[in-house]
Amino acid sequence: MDKVSTHQKTIFVKAADIDELDHVNNIVYLSWVQDIAKEHWQIRASQAIIDQYKWVVVNHNITYKKPLKIHQKVWIKTQVFDNAQGALWGRMVWIYDDSELLMAEANSQWCLVDAQSFKPRRINDEIRSVFLTYE
Repeated sequence: MDKVSTHQKTIFVKAADIDELDHVNNIVYLSWVQDIAKEHWQIRASQAIIDQYKWVVVNHNITYKKPLKIHQKVWIKTQVFDNAQGALWGRMVWIYDDSELLMAEANSQWCLVDAQSFKPRRINDEIRSVFLTYE
């Protein structure tokens, strides 16, 4: 059985994150999704793997549940799915307020590419081992 690693962090909504509707702009949510995915990769992967491979987004599907406001504490959690296929690997990101109420969630598809050629690379056991532990 595979166990999928997670990564989480806490941030605070800044004035620059707020749009004309007085809540966090949709583009900010997207940047949080991308930032936490990148952090998860950089924390888990060796420098040799990071130097050899990069990830590019194929798509993001974000569902907004409730608005976040300025100065709110935000808890963001991510994990990959356990079913990578070819060069593609799905990832979920959940965004909660400080009372752990789900505010938004994102389902993203990422493609592994060679860092030099940017050509897609099949996700092998070495890459799987970055996010999965085998029990």
